[in-house]
Amino acid sequence: MDIYETSGYIVHPRFPENRIHETAIIGSNVEIGKGNTILPYAVIGQAGFIRKGEKPKGKVIIGDNNTIGCYVNIMIGSEGKTFIGDNNLIMNHSNIGHDVMIQNDNEIGAGSIVNGYARIKCSVKIKSGCIIRNRIAIESEVTIGQGSNVVKDILKAGTYFGNPAELKKYKYPLQIKP
Repeated sequence: MDIYETSGYIVHPRFPENRIHETAIIGSNVEIGKGNTILPYAVIGQAGFIRKGEKPKGKVIIGDNNTIGCYVNIMIGSEGKTFIGDNNLIMNHSNIGHDVMIQNDNEIGAGSIVNGYARIKCSVKIKSGCIIRNRIAIESEVTIGQGSNVVKDILKAGTYFGNPAELKKYKYPLQIKP
């Protein structure tokens, strides 16, 4: 049985061209494209914690053909928009902060946190349990290893991991001795 063929999915009155679980919470300040799948208990378009009681003025824009996992939070933009492009996979228990921009063809691993104002370009793989500090830029074609903590911009394609995350170089193909 396909995970997306289980019961509980509804034809959402605002987003009929998407597959949305009935337990998902979608704010009035959210725009969603076509062909997206939103799994149980996702929360999209709610305010995070904002200092001094300010009310958020932004919105969430989600493109086409994304999969948003169970218990994912995508926060409303506090000043502008939180943007998710096309063909992204945001795995279970991940948190996307306010005013984040995630472009196309990315994977955000389970339990990862992308803090406010971060910018993630295309074809980025953020493995499970990573933390991306606020206002970080991540270039295209980057892989960030499981449990890594990104505290400075990543402007060069490659594989990064650690605390803090650093570029790691490997020789390919990997040669295993008997």
